[in-house]
Amino acid sequence: MPRNLLVLAAFAAVVPAGCDTPKPVAPATHRADDDAHGHSHERDKMLLADAGPYHAALTAHLSSKEGNELDVLFETADDKAPQPVPLPLAKVTATARTADGKEHPLVFEPAPMDERKTDPAGKCSHFVAKAPWMSPADVLTVSATVEIEGKPRHVEWKAFNPKKYAHHKE
Repeated sequence: MPRNLLVLAAFAAVVPAGCDTPKPVAPATHRADDDAHGHSHERDKMLLADAGPYHAALTAHLSSKEGNELDVLFETADDKAPQPVPLPLAKVTATARTADGKEHPLVFEPAPMDERKTDPAGKCSHFVAKAPWMSPADVLTVSATVEIEGKPRHVEWKAFNPKKYAHHKE
């Protein structure tokens, strides 16, 4: 047997036939509004934040007539069909920090009943805070600690732009 065939036979005996070559893997994509657990934290005109087992949605109401406001809505974390989550809270206190570092206290109070028709008495899923200092171009970080299911939960919305997340503009 010629020497080249012997080398080839020895090589074939050592290297398994049809060796598994790693298949190319599609590069992972990550959007800036996706969090570590794989879902978007934006929906319609709302920026979502984790609030324990729920989401807290922040949106803006821009009005030169009535004054600017921020709204927080607590809801289930179901991305396809979120439902309001009424909590036994009379108010939610928060702080909004502008890009220049200035802080503004916020007091979110229950929205009118016609804006939260399914909430039972003594519970609220939709809160509103006056924010007359807020301009549409601001970039805010809004933070609150909310008691949910007996535990204090830190809720934070970063890079909130009122104009981008405004559900009402006039």
